[in-house]
Amino acid sequence: MTFKSGTGLNAGQFRQLAKNGIGDPSNAYVHGMEWFEGRLYCGMTRNSFKLLKLFPPIDPPALDPWPVDVPPSVEDLDMQGQIWRWTPETDSWELAYRSPLIDGKHGKPAPRDLGYRGAKVFQGKSDEKPNLYVSTMSTVLRGCAAHVLRSEDGINFEPACEPGIGNDNISTFRELVEFDGYLYAPPAGEGIQFNSNRTGVIKRSNDPKPGNWEVAMDLGFGDPTNNGVFMMTTANDQLYAGTFNNYEGYQIWTTPPCGDGPLQWRKVIDKGAYRGPLSEIAMGMVEFNGALYVGSSIQNGGYDRTNLVGPAAGEIIRIHPDDSWDLLVGLPRDTPDGMKYPLSGIGPGFDNIFSGYTWRMCVHDGWLYVTTFDWSVFLQYAHRPSPTAKKLVDANSFEQMADVGGGFEMWRTKDGVNWMPVTINGMNNPYNYGGRTMVSTPKGLAVGTANVFGGKSPAKFASRWEYVENPDGGTEIFLGDPSHRTYTLPKAPAKRKEGVKVDIATTGATGYIGRHLVPHLLDAGYTIRSLTLPGTAKDIPEHPNHEVIEGYLEDSDILDQLVDGAEIVLHMAARLGGSCAVEPLRETNVEGTHQLLRACNRSDVLKRFVFSSSVAAYQNQFNDKEWPIHESHPLRVDGGQDLADYGMTKVAGENLARFYGRKHGYEHAILRFALVYGIGDPLVDSMVREQATDVDFGKSQGGDQMRQFVHIDDAVEVILRAMFQEEAKDETFNVAGPDVITYGDIGRMTRIAVGKATKEDLDPDRTRVWRRYVQQYDINKGKTKLGFRPSIPFSEGLRQIIEAAQADGDLPVASADSTPTFGGAGQLMQPEFAAQNDEVPTKTPGAPDPAHQDEVMQKAAN
Repeated sequence: MTFKSGTGLNAGQFRQLAKNGIGDPSNAYVHGMEWFEGRLYCGMTRNSFKLLKLFPPIDPPALDPWPVDVPPSVEDLDMQGQIWRWTPETDSWELAYRSPLIDGKHGKPAPRDLGYRGAKVFQGKSDEKPNLYVSTMSTVLRGCAAHVLRSEDGINFEPACEPGIGNDNISTFRELVEFDGYLYAPPAGEGIQFNSNRTGVIKRSNDPKPGNWEVAMDLGFGDPTNNGVFMMTTANDQLYAGTFNNYEGYQIWTTPPCGDGPLQWRKVIDKGAYRGPLSEIAMGMVEFNGALYVGSSIQNGGYDRTNLVGPAAGEIIRIHPDDSWDLLVGLPRDTPDGMKYPLSGIGPGFDNIFSGYTWRMCVHDGWLYVTTFDWSVFLQYAHRPSPTAKKLVDANSFEQMADVGGGFEMWRTKDGVNWMPVTINGMNNPYNYGGRTMVSTPKGLAVGTANVFGGKSPAKFASRWEYVENPDGGTEIFLGDPSHRTYTLPKAPAKRKEGVKVDIATTGATGYIGRHLVPHLLDAGYTIRSLTLPGTAKDIPEHPNHEVIEGYLEDSDILDQLVDGAEIVLHMAARLGGSCAVEPLRETNVEGTHQLLRACNRSDVLKRFVFSSSVAAYQNQFNDKEWPIHESHPLRVDGGQDLADYGMTKVAGENLARFYGRKHGYEHAILRFALVYGIGDPLVDSMVREQATDVDFGKSQGGDQMRQFVHIDDAVEVILRAMFQEEAKDETFNVAGPDVITYGDIGRMTRIAVGKATKEDLDPDRTRVWRRYVQQYDINKGKTKLGFRPSIPFSEGLRQIIEAAQADGDLPVASADSTPTFGGAGQLMQPEFAAQNDEVPTKTPGAPDPAHQDEVMQKAAN
């Protein structure tokens, strides 16, 4: 569980800085976010979905009931935008600024600013020091056009331009970008439209304080199909602008530095990177590793009903300084530059049809992070869901989809090709449907969400809906920091209880899990006594707090010595299924466990017995139609094969632990592990090093078997929780990872990572749209009772194994020029790509019965 800076953040390393709109659930979006003078500033937009109901677009979303309780009039809403700031030294928030009210156009007071969409630290010619500039959203109908504001102290904000910078119809400016001594402000909306405009042009100023702004482009770059400039950023000492174009797809324009002279714009990407209108908007843009990364989107959450575009999920491309480009995430297609395959092998939306936006991009500590908009939370209210969405809900249930994959996604990469999910469920809140903004700070990666469900949301009671307070509504803010842990192991007590001679007695300390677990206990000051097989004590590093005894589980005298005066006994030792005949398997796993428990029964100080069981206890009796398997599923003794024989021994061990614990008055905790993997594990690690690069790996019978492996770091964390948390008392828990993968996935991801991908590897497997919501094992009990949420997705664990193998010389390192090419244009195109939208195969892929942690995986993968 130890990560160093630069290894990338996982979900467990994000802590929640604020929820429920920082105490005001009307705060729905964190829009502009910036680090300024040692504090994190967050610009809020309020009551977004309530406003959408009161002022609907031409074709409003067909939702019934409406996702939030809406008052009869806009005057009943507090729409004054807010800016909050967080001080790290005190870990506290304060309201820094609130929009003033102005005389409205209809004789009633109106907020000048509905929200604050962009933020940038910039020093103009008249600024004595860097100032905080923010761009606003405004109600043109009721109040005035949008502004750019400036602040010297983060408390007092004043306009740095006239309303709309000379265009009274501009309702919002989006990003603020600094380039070549100028601050650039692209107008993103006009009138009641907050995403598009046909009259606004980019404005720039090198001295905003007195309001000196000038035009920085021709209208629409001279193309009337452009609906305005949506995003801007800098890369490779150039300024880039991405447009909104619902006719042919977004365009990317660039200009070199031109000083005070006119800019020299030229187009480098056309027609949505030749995907067409399904890549309507260039929404996310950032420089990373010497290239410009661009994420595409369709307005209104991925389905532009006004312009009849979509539904479809977003893509990601990469533009190099010479204007050449790669497709990274998306669909294969023929282009004027030849056939383009997604180099990651991942389809649109990271294989999620609900990811309508590739919303934000941010570089932090050597990694590129990308967040999405996921609209699946609205399915529960949808009146006319798409056929594919309906099939997904029918196959998985909305509740399962929301728990596993509802809410925004965050992915990260350090090369643009290999991607790892950080979260696929909105940081465990499906109402966080968007990762709206990110900023890299000295304290970590800050993330602000879009969550419009503050206040009352619909809840279903029998046959009716009723509005109730939503405890998960309102925007949330997270901070990713490698030093943060979801669980902190309690330190060993300074004084032991009477009769306690050693804190913990263990078996299996030399096993794969034990080798990773024991150091955490020793570092926390616990004393440990371990039983290990004769001749293996030398494999355990010497430590003054670690006593090692050599012997066997069948030796009662040795076991009495092991548990003498121990407060916790942790039993991890076992023979593996298929490693021996049935008789010795039962002697060790059943009779050995029985002997250990008999020794525990003779103890006067034992508090808890923790037993490492296996999902093999379910013994292949459940097929995929009965997934996910939860702890209350029956355990049958079927026999007849290695897996069932092993599973029987685990069922027997569990029953013995429960029986003796209740009879003799000590607690028990039982952990049913799926296959535990990581660097150096005996199965996945060797498979990756020795077989996975073979083009046929995982493609024969059994290659599509789905597995819910659990990473060693997560396995260690759940054991620690089971040892010390009161909530684990007399409970049984499934322990499995956050995602399900196949052996075919392992081969594909490995070959991509080492630069040996085939075109089949890069052609997205659209069945992953379905598989992302599948779980073999229900792990919700561990979430609710222990607070344990596995945080290491398989792709991250695989990355660690691959990089370790590359460092050892067992796998090649992909070269910078290893982009695969596969012959002539159109070679892989299929007719359905042109009309893909959100349609995928209608049949949920089948899967064989689940296997346990000790199955010999090579048999299934080859």
